[in-house]
Amino acid sequence: MHNWVAIASYSRPMDAHLARTKLESEGITCVVNDEYLIRVNWLLSNAIGGVKLMVPEWDEQRARELLRPQPRLVVVADGETVDCEGGDLICPSCRSYDVYFHRFNRRIAGVFWLMFGFVVPWLSRKWVCKQCGYQWKERRSGER
Repeated sequence: MHNWVAIASYSRPMDAHLARTKLESEGITCVVNDEYLIRVNWLLSNAIGGVKLMVPEWDEQRARELLRPQPRLVVVADGETVDCEGGDLICPSCRSYDVYFHRFNRRIAGVFWLMFGFVVPWLSRKWVCKQCGYQWKERRSGER
């Protein structure tokens, strides 16, 4: 008889199955639990703790190590490299992880809407930090 341990919880069954295939490729037996209940009524996902990925007790530590996000080297604004946990993008100014991609210029779109009654999407394409307000453009490959 195996003692099963939940090592991860996911809100979508597909994410749990992706983690399951990664563990099974390393030879760890695992089971996805509560998958069908979430498929029938997805609103219950938070109430029951999501779709659980379970492994035998003796493989718990190894499975957690395999599912841990790997640090990734990220190049920020001035060619400087920074180690980021899980491959997150960071602000080159304040090193905050709270950044978002700003695709359209809202001011120009707002002026078009007020003057003509329709919006012309004027592309801006820049990253903005929510913490310090710093803005930068992502360099394309081959740009200097």
